[in-house]
Amino acid sequence: MLLDEEQLAAREALDALRVRISDGEVGGGIYLWGSVGRGKTMLMDEFYDELPVGKRRIHFHRFFANLHARAHELGSMGSALDHVVDGIRVLCFDEFHIDDVADAMFMARVLDTIVVKGVTVVATSNVPPTELLPNPLFHEQFVPSIELMEQRLEVIELGGSVDYRTAGQPSAGDYRFATGEFLVDSEIVRPSGEDVELTIGTRTLACSAIRDGVVWFDFEVLCGGSTSAADYLELASHFGDWVIFGVPALAEASEFAVRRFGNVVDVLHDVDARLTVYAAAGVEEVAGSLRGVSGLARLYSRLSLLARSELDSVS
Repeated sequence: MLLDEEQLAAREALDALRVRISDGEVGGGIYLWGSVGRGKTMLMDEFYDELPVGKRRIHFHRFFANLHARAHELGSMGSALDHVVDGIRVLCFDEFHIDDVADAMFMARVLDTIVVKGVTVVATSNVPPTELLPNPLFHEQFVPSIELMEQRLEVIELGGSVDYRTAGQPSAGDYRFATGEFLVDSEIVRPSGEDVELTIGTRTLACSAIRDGVVWFDFEVLCGGSTSAADYLELASHFGDWVIFGVPALAEASEFAVRRFGNVVDVLHDVDARLTVYAAAGVEEVAGSLRGVSGLARLYSRLSLLARSELDSVS
């Protein structure tokens, strides 16, 4: 794949960091941010694969799920944090974002631990550090952590006007997620009388059907309640094919439901599951309003990838 000028500059910075790590440097790192589809994850994965030292790469949703599980197992968050960084020199976060105040408080402790342990961090994000935890009611509480990141990490913007996910980049076809479909809801025969109660920890969640290993969910049931990214990770460990139907125009849905839907799609993309979406209309009418929304632009991009996959299949 040919890289554009900004991708090449980011790669040079990551290469320089890898050399410093190999020479024994500890701490510091890079915070690589930019709009969706600019190649951030690709560049981080390339950096990670060539590292010769103890390392860990983890998607942000999975990180929090693992951290909470480990804290429950070990009895304290401090012990869980020590376990996260034990034996590694480099920690890579894919899709770093903070939208929830509880996550922000946990991440503040994580960052403090990382600094004390001298762990190098490489993170990819859709927003600069100053736009993390954008809710004005809570943003000030996370400012000290933002300032710590800006002091410790080299902040690099990966700009450019091309979203390679929606521009027909051939590499998208390498992923099973990209074989999913985005269809209009009128095309579906909705499940009836096939409900199954799925157990998630100590709770249950109703799915509308399980057909030949494919799990079917109603958008309102899956995203309108109190489900979390950890729940979606648990479900994705059992089902590699999903159908979500009844997806409304997202501008008309509640903010919480939209963010949960974004978490679902993030998780399924990360584990490379196949997703079919049945929505009220085409992707532009359903999700176009998210194109410029902090933390949700990647949802539009990934739904567009599904829509393009469907167009490709009939062309």
